[in-house]
Amino acid sequence: MLDPLGPIRTPRTRGIGRATTLAVVTAALVAGAGLPTLATAQAESLTPKRVGSAPVVPHGATKSTAPADITQIDLSITLQPRDQVALTTFVNAVSNPASPLYKHYLGTGEFGKRFGADAATVASVRQALTAAGLHPGEVSANGLTIPVKATVAEAKKAFDTDFAGYKLADGSTGFSNTKAPAVRGDVAGKIAGITGLDTATRATPRNVPKQKPKPAKVKPNAVAPHNINANPHLCSDWSSFLGSQGMVDGQNYYSSGTLATAYDMNNMPDGAFGATVAIMSLENYSSAAVNEYQSCNGTKANVSNVRVGGQAGAPDTANGEGGETALDIETVASLAPGSTILVYQDANTEQGLVDNYSRIVNDNRASVVSISWGRCDLVRGADSTLNLILQQAAAQGQSVVAASGDSGSTDCYRYGGTQDARLSVDNPAALPYITGVGGTSHSGSVPSSFSTWNDGQGAGGGGVSKYWKLSDADNPAGSVHGAGYDPTVCGAGAGESCRQVPDVSALADPNHGYLVFTNVDSQGVWYSIYGGTSAAAPLWAAIVATANSSVACAANGPVGFLNPALYKLVGNTSVFNDVSDFSSNDLTASGYFGGSYQATGGYDMATGLGSPKGRGLIAALCRQLPSQPAGSFTSVSPTRLLDTGVPGAIPARGNTSLQIAGGNDAKGNPNGVPAGVTAVALNVTVANTSGVGYLTVWPTGKAQPVTSNINWVDHSGAVPNLVTVPVGAGGKISMFNGAWSSPARVVVDLLGYYTPDTAGANFVPLAPARLFDTRYGDANNTAKAPVAGGADISVKIAGGKDAKGNANGVPATNVTAVVLNTTVTRGQGDGWMAVIPTGGAVKSSNLNWTDKKTVPNLVVVPVGTDGKVTFHNGMGGQVDVLADVFGYFTSDSGAKFHVAGPKRIVDTRYGKGAAAPGQINGNTLHINLNDSGVLAGATSVVLNVTVVNTHGDGFLTAWPGNTTKPGSSNLNWMGVNNMIANAVVVPVHDNSVDITTNSPADVIVDLMGYYSAS
Repeated sequence: MLDPLGPIRTPRTRGIGRATTLAVVTAALVAGAGLPTLATAQAESLTPKRVGSAPVVPHGATKSTAPADITQIDLSITLQPRDQVALTTFVNAVSNPASPLYKHYLGTGEFGKRFGADAATVASVRQALTAAGLHPGEVSANGLTIPVKATVAEAKKAFDTDFAGYKLADGSTGFSNTKAPAVRGDVAGKIAGITGLDTATRATPRNVPKQKPKPAKVKPNAVAPHNINANPHLCSDWSSFLGSQGMVDGQNYYSSGTLATAYDMNNMPDGAFGATVAIMSLENYSSAAVNEYQSCNGTKANVSNVRVGGQAGAPDTANGEGGETALDIETVASLAPGSTILVYQDANTEQGLVDNYSRIVNDNRASVVSISWGRCDLVRGADSTLNLILQQAAAQGQSVVAASGDSGSTDCYRYGGTQDARLSVDNPAALPYITGVGGTSHSGSVPSSFSTWNDGQGAGGGGVSKYWKLSDADNPAGSVHGAGYDPTVCGAGAGESCRQVPDVSALADPNHGYLVFTNVDSQGVWYSIYGGTSAAAPLWAAIVATANSSVACAANGPVGFLNPALYKLVGNTSVFNDVSDFSSNDLTASGYFGGSYQATGGYDMATGLGSPKGRGLIAALCRQLPSQPAGSFTSVSPTRLLDTGVPGAIPARGNTSLQIAGGNDAKGNPNGVPAGVTAVALNVTVANTSGVGYLTVWPTGKAQPVTSNINWVDHSGAVPNLVTVPVGAGGKISMFNGAWSSPARVVVDLLGYYTPDTAGANFVPLAPARLFDTRYGDANNTAKAPVAGGADISVKIAGGKDAKGNANGVPATNVTAVVLNTTVTRGQGDGWMAVIPTGGAVKSSNLNWTDKKTVPNLVVVPVGTDGKVTFHNGMGGQVDVLADVFGYFTSDSGAKFHVAGPKRIVDTRYGKGAAAPGQINGNTLHINLNDSGVLAGATSVVLNVTVVNTHGDGFLTAWPGNTTKPGSSNLNWMGVNNMIANAVVVPVHDNSVDITTNSPADVIVDLMGYYSAS
């Protein structure tokens, strides 16, 4: 019997005569009929089986010298997930607006634990590879990829294939395996794909330049960045130069501003600030050209490179290298100028392609991925591997858009052969878990008409995939059929449909194309006008990134896999420019076999669902998010949940998570927070800091937001703040220490929690009113004297008075807790203060300060049985205290809490949320909260407000918009270049709030949630 774990060998009969052999077999048959059957089954299970298909010879390639046997190659073995049905079901559920799992994405690193291959599969495949003479590494974090090192000779033997060398049409060389790789039969079914054997197959950028890039001796005059609340526009020097060449903006080319206007993306509230877009690149490009473009257009997108593989170097821009990547970056920067752009670069080989996709998805840093490189669907190569990677992206909430090709309905015409080979679509746009973007043609800043891009030389790719099917029940894209659809192309059965391309479209006509800067050298700035569907894909990426950054979508995470949501909007003219003029993407006129896919009403395979109407699309995508359950509040006596201590401090640039729902307190006892909690109110303190830093708190499983909750400067001591944060995956929250060099000791105290039931209390906001101030004395009988160390101040809140002797607005009965903004100042020495219900025990602190520092903190505290709250000075030195009331919780009436963040809505350093960049100094910052209607019913909002770059002592006040400024404060600070944050709950009026400071400072506002009547 063969060793089932050993290499495949042919049994030898030498030394055993025929008679002996027959005798053995006869004995076996007499002894038991199952024995030879078992041996035969085991032998058959080890019979080599081929995985995938052999590569297609690249178009225009000629045979050349085969690779030497000693040539080193890096391979990847992609494993099947442990349960493909469960993976597909999960992806469809989290992507479907009708599913209760919608938006319940996997966090970074979770995919492998849930869907990666099981340990037995990994072990058996690694053993089989080793037995075949290969050198496998450890399985990847997503549990699907085993890296393998081999020589060509070892690969030949292990996979039973030869290799052929090729000289490609562009003059480069490569090699390909001549047969599909064979592996041992017992592991073949566990392998989804084997890549790295083919270096000759290349992807092609799906762009069409109007002319080769050429230099212009025009030094762009820099435009001040105005990417927030303003439209990027082309600098005057370049506008004049192009005009001198007889070129008209919106006719012969589109500038950033005109493109934004055409797609209703001008003057967006934040320019996709906080969103990250990944651009997949298989080439080098000129960063200098991108910088010149941004300088000329007044954009300031943060662009950085992630080198996955391949070699860095100067691009051959004269022959078009780098043009595609520059087009992608500059298009995203034009429409999403506040975004972060990550350019993932690798070699243009099959392995480079797979490694690039894998890195983008495993990193999970970008919520949107733009792909402008493709190849004929006939060249299947790594399709199965790529499809699994795209399923992982969908499971994590990443949107992936891809150019659908520039050869109309005949993407594979260059390969000749049968009708099916010519009438075909582009890959990866044809894969099921990607959004394929086709091409349209239009002109003007407000286009009056849209048609299919087809100029006889190129056309937007579209048609029916020969290889991929969709379930009509699980994927709405499957049940929508365009004119010319033929289910026999892929052999779709009952309840199935062939994958159709494109899903959507945008401008791709090079005759009205995109102005692109491609290089900068001694001759000037090189430029061209680009078209092609590779321009339409990043346009869509920019719009989706803007949706992800909006308040409307931020509450539940990114849009994710787009197609299920998009196909629910079919025919919606407030969302799509629906091309229905019967224009076609048929290139028959060019002599190729054509398919007549015409643009008709609704969905079609010429332009998909249509091109986007920016604001309409963003609103529609975000409205499809599940409504957040309204939360009622349960206050608790402050309970310590965590104290990392100095040894356990969160390291610089490090993070940790904390179990909230069903977790324990710092002493190991149950913390009392039930399952199903939606958000939690915490007092978070950072201590033992040095240098400059910040702490970000967010729901586990969501992407880390561009927000902060606590900020500190050198030797800040202990810095507290109230944090209201949604509870994430597994009932946890995450915390990130943003300091570059200093660890942070973090202390977390529980103040209360929100649940989607009616058992808790609702919130009633109040116009801010001062309760007392020990610096001046007041009508609450508070003495004009600091509070001594160890002493208390008890103030009647429920049914009490304000500092002037008027009713403070808090009723005498049915009040469970109050929201107070409390500030300590002029303290002698370091100290801490606890705010507790009168009669309660001191279990934690709400404010911490160092000598003579001014420190504010928002406090949510239950009221005592007598309606009073006690302020306890826990240290030996005296300190002044002042408090303002902002609202109360009651079981009688009031508003419920809704999650809407964390999301940055104002940053005056960059002009985000403001009319222009600039500090607040006595002037009023008016914040309009109307974002896609999400906050339309808000009665008050929960904000985290930070001041930075202070010029001296000062304070900040927030109050209902368009009303009289109150005599209270939310944030107080001392000194120059201070940085301090405080939580704020402020009523909303006219769907807005106002903020001002009494001395110069930059202001940052992060939205955490809001209250509404329902």
